[in-house]
Amino acid sequence: MTQPRAAEDADPVSTGLDDGGLDDGGLHDGCLDDQCASAEPRAHRNTIRQISVVLHDALGDPVDLEITDNRTVMISTRRRRGRQEVRLHRMFLDAPDAVLGALGRYVGRRNRAAGVVLDQFIADRLEQLPPMPPKRRVRIRTLGACHDLAAMFAQLAPLFPEPMADCRITWGAWGKRKRRRQRTIQLGTYLPDEKLIRVHPVLDQAWVPDYYVASVVFHEMLHHAIPAKRVGGRRVYHGKDFRTRERGFVYHDQAEAWEKQNLTKILKAAATQR
Repeated sequence: MTQPRAAEDADPVSTGLDDGGLDDGGLHDGCLDDQCASAEPRAHRNTIRQISVVLHDALGDPVDLEITDNRTVMISTRRRRGRQEVRLHRMFLDAPDAVLGALGRYVGRRNRAAGVVLDQFIADRLEQLPPMPPKRRVRIRTLGACHDLAAMFAQLAPLFPEPMADCRITWGAWGKRKRRRQRTIQLGTYLPDEKLIRVHPVLDQAWVPDYYVASVVFHEMLHHAIPAKRVGGRRVYHGKDFRTRERGFVYHDQAEAWEKQNLTKILKAAATQR
């Protein structure tokens, strides 16, 4: 399914790198360049200035750097009024020079090899972060206007030898309206800590066929059935077994063909119906 990712096998559940270099949601506790440096502990101020220089050299524009605690999008960039707004997770304040170099190559040229280095760094550091505070209780909503996720999940569950009884599913909520044209969309997500599948509400429309929604649900159920593995220092989410089983889904080819023909329509619907 269509998912933003920086490099092959990047996390489809919680994307570390914003593929289009554009993201503006869910950030908090941020600060900007010199203000950012003065707001941080003295030990980090030089690092912040060093990162700003790396980003300026890579992007060729003045940089407004914001340090965040967002664990969903660790890196995002946006050009605005002749300046580059860069948001970066706090983990990069302790990053080695090799990772900062990769950061410059990634934001400047979307260098694929640099994306792999950053993916590995992010995966390693995420494991070291303290647990997130408990979230508010999730409201489960499976019956949509056009598609019933509970019925769909029940029909798909027998296809899995793994137990599915502890996996939940719900329609997601509409996010904030984007201030620019949306180029990517994450139609399904799986949250392993909560054992929860969320399906984007843009799919709950009469013109979206059942088999396509089912293919999104099946993909996320595979994430529940086949946890990510570490291979060669990287966390792999779409391994060989995952891809083989995904291609074996009865509607896989039909769903991919429909997506190619209708992706633009999906993006427009997501931009106008929130």
